Amino acid sequence: MRILRVVVALLLPWLILEAGLRLAQWSPPDLRPRTSLFPSFPTFYEPDRDLGWRLKPNLDWKGRDLLAPFHTDAHGNRRNPFLAAEHLPSTVDVLGDSTTFGYGATDGRTFPAALQRLLNARRDGGRTIVVRNLGVPGYSAVEARLLAEREGHHAPVTLVLVGFNDHFASVRPRLPSLWIRRASYACFRSLACSFLFDWATWRDPAAGPAPRAVPPSYVPEVPEGRYVAELRGAVQALRERGSEPILLVYPPLDASEEVIRGVSEHFHHPVDVVRANIDAHPRYQALTREVAQLERTALVELPPLFDAAGNHALHLDWVHPNEAGLGVIAGAVAEPVRSALARSQARE
Repeated sequence: MRILRVVVALLLPWLILEAGLRLAQWSPPDLRPRTSLFPSFPTFYEPDRDLGWRLKPNLDWKGRDLLAPFHTDAHGNRRNPFLAAEHLPSTVDVLGDSTTFGYGATDGRTFPAALQRLLNARRDGGRTIVVRNLGVPGYSAVEARLLAEREGHHAPVTLVLVGFNDHFASVRPRLPSLWIRRASYACFRSLACSFLFDWATWRDPAAGPAPRAVPPSYVPEVPEGRYVAELRGAVQALRERGSEPILLVYPPLDASEEVIRGVSEHFHHPVDVVRANIDAHPRYQALTREVAQLERTALVELPPLFDAAGNHALHLDWVHPNEAGLGVIAGAVAEPVRSALARSQARE
């Protein structure tokens, strides 16, 4: 009886508030962006319960956030200007983050778009090879695994390029953030929950974006053990769905002392946290190689190619390759993709 009284005492005010809000026909605002990983939710994103965020469909974006204008198709994927009919099923999928998306590059200069040009240039008749760009800025191995597990069409071959966002310094690791977001979205089905959340998180729009949270010490978004588990999960899920995975080792960073100070100021991270983030990059490159060995999957080594061509000359900033660097990636993966497609056709 005591437990029952406690339960009633807790539920009764909630139920009264729920009933009152429904009678008043109160309509909550879209609260999902407030559960985002970002201090402000960029307007080219829309919230997604499973992935956290995704690109809005049918965008013609000309803002400065990503340095270059870009377009998305009806599915929210970056549009390929060399694809005459977007309804064609993809032959190659590319999972990844802002490097795959093509940060700072126009639609036709992303590495998936460049890869499609290369593959079709040596095609001897037959069907057009369609490369689908599934890269989204901010994505990690967690989102790669979630996309690999999704039902629906999967191309015969899938490239996976992740690693940087996984070791980026975090205030709250990626997986707990996703579960908190999912719980929030479930709670928002209740008007009472939405009302209380709106009251607790309301911020004056005139006040500008909320200040960035500062990590007191270095904690990666996706810890090393979790990165291996997530990347292996992505590889296994792709194989289960009939797609041959090819892993790419992330290009090296281009981080001078001046860049380190600039990153520290931009993200409001202590310099030692920025250094720890940069020092983690080679470890995550090595972990990608480890996953390729464990899963016996094809691997494309990008670091030697960038070093041989002059790493600094291939970078737009400390992380993102410029258009020349994206071209190097496309050239590096073209032959492994051709071989994988030939194996796929032989199995048909």
